[in-house]
Parts: sequence; C-alpha cells; structure tokens
Amino acid sequence: MPASAKRRSRQRQQKGTLVIELTACAFLFTFFAILAVHVGVSIFGAFLNDRACRDAARAAAQGKTSAQATALAKAVLVSHKQSNSFLTSPNLQIPIVYQDYGGSPPNSQTSPYVQVTTTTTSTLPFKSLNFQGLTFTQDQTMTFSQTYTFPIVRVN
Repeated sequence: MPASAKRRSRQRQQKGTLVIELTACAFLFTFFAILAVHVGVSIFGAFLNDRACRDAARAAAQGKTSAQATALAKAVLVSHKQSNSFLTSPNLQIPIVYQDYGGSPPNSQTSPYVQVTTTTTSTLPFKSLNFQGLTFTQDQTMTFSQTYTFPIVRVN
C-alpha cells in the first residue's frame, strides 16, 4: 500500500474517533445539564420556603395578639408569591403558635414567642433520570416545610 493511502486511512480513522468522542461528550454534557436543572429547582424551592418562613415569623413577632400575628404573617407571604410552573407560593400552616403567657412568663428564663411554619411545593422538571443503569426516580413533586421561632416583640 502506498504511503499516501496509509496516511488517508489514518486520517479517516482519526476523524471517526473524533465523532465518537464528541458524541459521548455531548451525551454526558446533556445529562449533567438536565441534572443541574433538576437539582437547581429543588434548591431554589427550599431557599424560597426558608426565606418566606423567616420573614413571616419576624412579622408575626410584631403582633400583639394571635389573630394580629397571623394576619401579619399572611401579609408578608404575599410578597413571596410565585407565578411559575415549578414552585407554589409559600403557604402558612395555621394555627401559628403564639405563646405570650398572658403577659407574665412563668420564670425569668422563658420569654414569649411565636412559631410559624410554612410549606412550598416544587414540581421537578423531569420525572426520572436514567443513566447507564442508574435510575434517579422520584415523585415529580417535593414539598419543603420550615419552622421558625421568634421572640414576641410587643406583649399586652
């Protein structure tokens, strides 16, 4: 076989391996990109619920009664409203715990407090991910729940 024919054959083989390598890398890149979106939605849902619960508890701590504290917490949660298909708006779990001890705590180490719990549901973009025999299957929704306790600022 002439030298030029061997050279052309070697070039064709190198081009063929390049296509195979690019295909494998594209497949892996696509899988990891999908996984990143999947995990990103979950992390953002947990972050949103945590921030909303903290803000609601802080606002509820400003109330003088249980009803006023609940109203303040609901008002704050309006600012965390979501209008996308992946996350629901944070929901306040009622009743909130409003412990003011009737204005006189039982001992000096116990202070009046309010405890607020919120939940958010995250709808994940993909129901299951399959990769080389490994299956990441789960329910398509994840519910996050968070509870914060704050000292009551204003007591009757």
